[in-house]
Amino acid sequence: MGSVARDSANLAGQILSRLALRHTRERLEIVRVFLESPGLSPGALARELQTGGMLIHLRTVTRMVAALQGPTGCLARWEVAGPAWVCWGCGRGIQAMRTEPAVTGLLAVGVLPLDLGGYCQACQEVLSSYPIDPAAVPPGLRKVRSASAQVNRRALLVPVSPLYQNPALMRELLGSNRRVIQRDYTVAHLVENPRAGPTTLHRLLQDELAPAPALRSVKRVSSILRSPKAQMLFSSLGAVAWSCLGCSAWGAVPNPALVRDTAPPGFVSTDVRTLCSTCRETERVNCHNREK
Repeated sequence: MGSVARDSANLAGQILSRLALRHTRERLEIVRVFLESPGLSPGALARELQTGGMLIHLRTVTRMVAALQGPTGCLARWEVAGPAWVCWGCGRGIQAMRTEPAVTGLLAVGVLPLDLGGYCQACQEVLSSYPIDPAAVPPGLRKVRSASAQVNRRALLVPVSPLYQNPALMRELLGSNRRVIQRDYTVAHLVENPRAGPTTLHRLLQDELAPAPALRSVKRVSSILRSPKAQMLFSSLGAVAWSCLGCSAWGAVPNPALVRDTAPPGFVSTDVRTLCSTCRETERVNCHNREK
């Protein structure tokens, strides 16, 4: 394992070269900060750059992040920097690695791991405090204009059987252990579509259920079950998912204990952002065609 921040300045130039992009100061800074904090949304990344003295338009940051999270950018990052443990709270890359069992296990099932995500100990302590000081909310969890796009790049599994078989857990997370058909359908659709946002879930429910729950209710259930507290709890129950940055593919990590047990000290893993085998093969073909 190694420090993510230590080599980020040198790696930024290498990644831009692999993307065939000019080494402008803005691009170098965006890639450098992205490598140090790959868990930040474009909006939070723009704020981080501004704090460091670089005032770069959000549109420019968003375009660069999209390139880094596309198939070509993912392969460039894998080849140059490798995967890293990433905190979704502070957004930081905690540790870089390439040969740990968690990585080799995911490669064995055909996905290229990039961000082994979860929450570092410092963010867990902030999130467990009550009430949370708004100024202390980790930057990766603050509401920004591009937050929905960030959420939809992750697949957060809900282990519905343990949830419904444990009345205390239902009361703690959902506020009641009483079964309500609209809420049950909302949870079921979230289980089947873990990358869908509340509006998409609401539309699916309208097509299937009459009367459908209000959008406000769908947002509430989705927010609760996507919360850091719920996801860390679900991870402890064995629900860890991978999701592809290049497309909508997702799946359950076949051996979640392998991911949890090899995480840095105090780090709780929840999900993994990857490049799936289909996107890798498509990019390989595209790269071959570009070289002709």
